[in-house]
Amino acid sequence: MACIRIQRGSSSHTKNFDVFVSFRGLDTRNSFTDHLFAALQRKGIFAFRDNQNINKGELLEPELLQAIEGSHVFIVVFSKDYASSTWCLKELRKIFDGVEETGRSVLPIFYDVTPSEVRKQSGKFGKAFAEHEERFKDELEMVKKWREALKAIGNRSGWDVQNKPEHEEIEKIVEEVMNLLGHNQIHSQIWSFSGDLVDMDSRVKQLEELLDLSTNDVVRVVGIWGMSGVGKTTLVTALFGKISPQYDARCFIDDLNKKCGNFGAISAQKQLLSLALHQGNMEIHNLSHGTMLIRTRLCHLKTLIVLDNVDQVEQLENLALHREYLGEGSRIIIISTNMHILRNYGVDGVYNVQLLNKDKALQLLCKKAFKSDDIVKGYEEVTHDVLKYVNGLPLAIKVLGSFLFDRHVFE
Repeated sequence: MACIRIQRGSSSHTKNFDVFVSFRGLDTRNSFTDHLFAALQRKGIFAFRDNQNINKGELLEPELLQAIEGSHVFIVVFSKDYASSTWCLKELRKIFDGVEETGRSVLPIFYDVTPSEVRKQSGKFGKAFAEHEERFKDELEMVKKWREALKAIGNRSGWDVQNKPEHEEIEKIVEEVMNLLGHNQIHSQIWSFSGDLVDMDSRVKQLEELLDLSTNDVVRVVGIWGMSGVGKTTLVTALFGKISPQYDARCFIDDLNKKCGNFGAISAQKQLLSLALHQGNMEIHNLSHGTMLIRTRLCHLKTLIVLDNVDQVEQLENLALHREYLGEGSRIIIISTNMHILRNYGVDGVYNVQLLNKDKALQLLCKKAFKSDDIVKGYEEVTHDVLKYVNGLPLAIKVLGSFLFDRHVFE
């Protein structure tokens, strides 16, 4: 039985995964590993999973290699016959290389073997390697690399789940994965996706306070209001990346106005449920059916939902998303340029995204126009003229700054 992950009907050329799980199918596929995948899915963690078996003797599939390369966290489930599978060992070596090269995290799970057996390659692990060395007499360097990877990953801090309640250990593992994703993946992606973010830390902190994230016995709805181009979406995107790992389900609809206008409210309901539940191909027959699904599927989940670019009350009414449909501790964030929409929906508070002050506007303009933190000598007068013109509006600063980059002061 091959130890390999293949995602049917999808291309890993465009797929990134939160987690890649390496396991011996015959040992754990229908037990521990199956429960682990289910727990990961409930938390909205995108794990690469095998849907078919590959015959021994075949080369590692490109999809598998790309899935490993595109994953942020690795979990290795060491079981009694793990080392007997050359597929598992090839996977393990690829994972080891990824960890060494990029510093990604790997979590070893010792299922029905002791950590000592894995690290010292004794017991069944020792027997398996003796057989590999006999079988691959002409490729002993490959076997040596397998040993190195096994020892290195086996020596890392992980979980010995023998003789322990599996569901409790799985919950701990999933919690650790969420922490790793939150700090190493989502946080870094959001905060580094643009080098021109300014005044973001303080704004995110203010928004967190308005959301009252420490209160978990109520559902809170917050509006984000401000003129076009002031940075509402950028702010909420940064916030979403920072706090989303705290939630069982999360959804960011980036343009509700466009979604409803082009495809109707049913399409918006489908996107909301698909993203929140991490489930594709949601079938919704009509608005009432969609409302029923939102009400029944999300009522027990702590959910984070962002609705961006809402410009009509009817868009929210047709979506039929109400706070009483969500689990305790849930948060809804509505982004709009229209204060009336937010008040009409009954938000608990509104965050007014302000224009940048002079210092922050100058900082952003210098980043865009000069790729620097300071004004280039000779450009002082024109820089201050531009700042007067844009009046602290981030989008205008970015557009004009990018246009002026590498131009002579006369231009």
